[in-house]
Amino acid sequence: MKSVELAALMQRTEGVEITSYLVADPRGAKQSGVRVSHAGGLISWTMKSTDNGFLNRALGFGTMSDATGAVLDRLERRFAAAGRAPRIAIAQGPTPRAALRLLERRGYAPEEGTEEHIYCYDRLALPRARSVDGLTVERVGPAHAAEYAKIAFASFAERGPWFRGIVEALVRRRGHGRSLSAYLGRIDGMPAATGMLFDVRPVAGLGNGSVLRKFRGRGIQSAMIAHRMRAGWERGLRIFFGQTQNPASAHNLEDLGWRLLYTEIDWVRTT
Repeated sequence: MKSVELAALMQRTEGVEITSYLVADPRGAKQSGVRVSHAGGLISWTMKSTDNGFLNRALGFGTMSDATGAVLDRLERRFAAAGRAPRIAIAQGPTPRAALRLLERRGYAPEEGTEEHIYCYDRLALPRARSVDGLTVERVGPAHAAEYAKIAFASFAERGPWFRGIVEALVRRRGHGRSLSAYLGRIDGMPAATGMLFDVRPVAGLGNGSVLRKFRGRGIQSAMIAHRMRAGWERGLRIFFGQTQNPASAHNLEDLGWRLLYTEIDWVRTT
């Protein structure tokens, strides 16, 4: 598979994961002014309630979509209608050089500090992860959505209290189906870690990985990654997606045989 084709699958998976969070609570999404679009082969989001760049951007230019002026025109009109500056997350490396040159001619430039590291696992066999004493991992259904969200929020508190409600709504609404599986790790029965698996065939997307501070340093995150990979493998999924800005999480992925596929950087129109 060509690198640009694999990047397109990765960005599609990322898009599905982010959209899942944004629309988990339909009422809240409406109040926040969430708008999701798949026009032109891209996926893009805008939110009236925040100017946070991560939640007001597009994915897939030159990978999921053609890199043409017409695609950019359509995207820019959409952002203008939402009162937002155009922002496009670019897969640095796989995205064709012609696409980057077009962005540069249109006044776009990379923005420092927006780097997201995209990891892929596509080996022929699953990795081996060492066992962790006392660890059990259970799939969480709607009945335990609140407990799951409480543990997940402890590691993502900087995102604000709204994030806990979104995670709870997501697990409550979709945790019983095939497209999303949420897992709670316990140490000797005590809640310690979380992780989700998104079925975005042919890709298995891993997300929402967290470990409570007092349980860190025991290999729990690696074990949670491996557990979700086994679950995806059993469904016939052979390509895995992971996204992080955290060096410790990146290290855990690499120890399990994942590879850094590309770094994603936001390109913003400056002129």
